[in-house]
Amino acid sequence: MVAAMSKRVLLAVNSRARRGSGARDRIVKALTARGHRVIEVALDDRPQALSAAIVARRDDVDAVMVCGGDGTLNTAIAGLVETKLPLVAVPLGTFNELARTLGVPADPVAAAGMLDDGRPIPLDVGCVNGAYYFNEASVGLSTRVAQLQTGELKRHFGMLAIPVATLRALRWAHPMHLEITGDDGPPRIVRTIQLTVANSYRFGGVVENPEASLEDGKLWLYSIDVRGWWNALGVLSAVALRRFGHDPNVVTLKGRRFAVRSLHGSAHHVWADSEQVARLPAEFSIVHDAVTVLVPPERIDAIR
Repeated sequence: MVAAMSKRVLLAVNSRARRGSGARDRIVKALTARGHRVIEVALDDRPQALSAAIVARRDDVDAVMVCGGDGTLNTAIAGLVETKLPLVAVPLGTFNELARTLGVPADPVAAAGMLDDGRPIPLDVGCVNGAYYFNEASVGLSTRVAQLQTGELKRHFGMLAIPVATLRALRWAHPMHLEITGDDGPPRIVRTIQLTVANSYRFGGVVENPEASLEDGKLWLYSIDVRGWWNALGVLSAVALRRFGHDPNVVTLKGRRFAVRSLHGSAHHVWADSEQVARLPAEFSIVHDAVTVLVPPERIDAIR
């Protein structure tokens, strides 16, 4: 099948992603068969390299195709925000949180087909101390979980790497005392083992908040204080019932901006979509309609 209109696409493939091996050749073959011109860019370990490449080629391409996991996608956000080029997200990682939320096909070739068949939709992105993210940024227990989710663990357990790593991380869970300042009102003090500032309504592999949206121009902050196994069971039940934000062990706040600092001066690490990006104190903000993503037409209403 030849595309109705040939496009120039900037292609970045993370060959080290869980499903990255062999995907590149299939994707290039499918794109060229549809009459598109593929301009490849190599990924390296510099956080801003992909965004810089997108900016440098902004006049040479019509769209950007990023093939990898959520961490790989995050390295492209700054370039996408600046150039306004549409994104095709091809899920090759373990969790692929954004792709799953948007209903992007799991098959790499079908996902690449969004270049022709997808509908554009503008998404908000979160920002913490200048670092962008699509899904969520966290401090506390999940940062240890992210550290424990090694490549080997992901290869062996797949999606089960999350609960396996969480059980291991609970051994180091210590409460933090944080000050949170929102859009209005006085600062709030919380005792927490986990603070998450989410942009998406779905994150962490299993958590969903039906009230949130990738287009509502708001961040949702969740602070979890678990003081015993009975509290942990309550939180897990709330997650299963999709009422996570309403559990009594969870403080839930909604706003466009949150400033968070440790009362004890500890420079806790901040992770965004499983990548370490900052330390406390940190300011979290929302960038409304920042990135345009091509998604399956049948998913438009569900996303909104």
